Amino acid sequence: MIEFVWNGVDFNITDLGGGALGDDIPRHAHSKNSYELHFILDGEGELLTDTKRYALKSGDFFITGPGIYHAQTAKRSRPVKDIFIMLQAVNCDRANTISSVFLANHFCFCSKFDNRSAVEILDEYKGKKADYKTVVAALTMKILTDITRMFLPNSFNESLFEETLNDRRFVIIEQFFLYSKKLTLTELSRRIGLCERQTQRLLKKYYGKSFREKKQECSSYYVGEV
Repeated sequence: MIEFVWNGVDFNITDLGGGALGDDIPRHAHSKNSYELHFILDGEGELLTDTKRYALKSGDFFITGPGIYHAQTAKRSRPVKDIFIMLQAVNCDRANTISSVFLANHFCFCSKFDNRSAVEILDEYKGKKADYKTVVAALTMKILTDITRMFLPNSFNESLFEETLNDRRFVIIEQFFLYSKKLTLTELSRRIGLCERQTQRLLKKYYGKSFREKKQECSSYYVGEV
């Protein structure tokens, strides 16, 4: 198993392979937080979902995420040759704006996808050269970024990303002080993906208070209620 962290979320590559599809794949769906990436390199076949049929050809790419029922049929005279990568997402509550977009899209199909990174991933995985896991992880992260960019509007840019990310952190901070039983600066920093110094700066920006002051305010509120 190959592990990596991408935009706050831990991912495990639980299966990786490729070749010619000689037999039909029956209807099935993947488990919670499981995403399978399919890269069609050659041949012909058909992908069947509960809503549509897709003719498969070279250059096609699709994702089948959790709960998406799908099946594949093989054309015996010219079977599909593909590469597949099975991913399991962990700690999804730490997702930032970018990874949240990927995780929310349980199905995607597109043509003329650049599959060169997938080919390199399979070569590295089969070759088992020195530090191949680092290369596989890096190339998979590039693919995840390429996929997510397809879902984002053309107007999306890094400055918008930062503001949206801080908005998301604001929600996490609010929920932390309302519901968490472990009110420590270390725990809050872990949840929002910042170091403790950056967390203190964010608290000053949003509330004009330090972590200790915010914690005391929260404690006073509950004492008052009792």
